[in-house]
Amino acid sequence: MAVINDPPSPKRQLPLSPALRTRQARELARRLDPLVPGALQLTITDNRAVMISVQRDARRRIYRVRLHHLFVDAPPDVLRLLGRYIALGDRRSSRELNQFIDERQDRIREDEEPAPQSLPIRTRGRIYDLRELFDSLNARYFDGQVSARVTWGREVSPGRARRSVKVGCYVLELNLIRIHPGLDREWVPLFYIEWVLFHEMLHAVHPIPTVNGRRRFHTPAFEADERRYEHYATATDWERRNLASLLKI
Repeated sequence: MAVINDPPSPKRQLPLSPALRTRQARELARRLDPLVPGALQLTITDNRAVMISVQRDARRRIYRVRLHHLFVDAPPDVLRLLGRYIALGDRRSSRELNQFIDERQDRIREDEEPAPQSLPIRTRGRIYDLRELFDSLNARYFDGQVSARVTWGREVSPGRARRSVKVGCYVLELNLIRIHPGLDREWVPLFYIEWVLFHEMLHAVHPIPTVNGRRRFHTPAFEADERRYEHYATATDWERRNLASLLKI
């Protein structure tokens, strides 16, 4: 689940060139080397779904790491979190890194976003119809006040397990909710996909305050509102138990 809330720039950001990625990787590896107890092999990416990927060869102390380019100018405190996560898979560091990523969603580039008027909207899936689910949630929880459009995201090929996956996102400048098409599966229960959609609908109605210079997407008010979903506990428990499968969609 993610939010993109900055208005689009007048000029589109160009894709990263291989030469630029190489220079960025070399400089970031230089900064990270003292924090990782072994050989660091670093690649910079522009991946929209996976921000951090680590392969650890504990015996030879080799760490193969792929990082989104939003980390290239990360401050020292974030580098220390990265070092702990790369070396140890530290869960607390992982949570704080996820917060760092959430606060910089505007730097996670969408490939040539089409103009709003021409954006293809696809709501009917093989199993679930997002329009029906949206209308039901809108009536039950929002008095029909959420005006966002909703669509399945781009089709993707299932692959090996990733570090993270965006199951849904809300794009403020388009007033658009996207749901990962990998959730349109028989093994994904209705209460879970409803919860993902409900979460993104909340982003359409909740303000995003700035706290200590950082935008905060999931405020206490947001999190309290999210618990209004009647199957909240069941959905969060299902996600925890099925995380390995969700990371492969």
